[in-house]
Amino acid sequence: MWVQALVVSFPRVLTALLERVPGARGAVFCDHEGESVAQVVRDGELSEYEMKVFGAQIAAVWAGLQETAGECHLGPLVELRVGCPKGSLLCRSLPDGYYVVLLTGSGSSGARAAFELRAAAVAIAAEL
Repeated sequence: MWVQALVVSFPRVLTALLERVPGARGAVFCDHEGESVAQVVRDGELSEYEMKVFGAQIAAVWAGLQETAGECHLGPLVELRVGCPKGSLLCRSLPDGYYVVLLTGSGSSGARAAFELRAAAVAIAAEL
């Protein structure tokens, strides 16, 4: 019963994140291997499967950047933002190699999205 309650809280945190970020399209919470733990989609043109793929594809990039940051004595990677003509992808690290990804549409405030993603990461980390 405890495990079920824990898993259910992650979609709630992701849903709240999407509600707080104007233009948010979807969010996914992944483990250290890129496997989706929970995902929520707000955009009708985006499927849950596509959101899982975004999360999984970040795993290799995230691991490579983590390694490079360590080799350069920068410390662990905390946040990544990739801007595209039609939106942005933001990623925030969590304990034990977990991470959370937020996908926003064009016109969304990057600063607001990053701020809200940090808050969601704190909430998720508290549940781990």
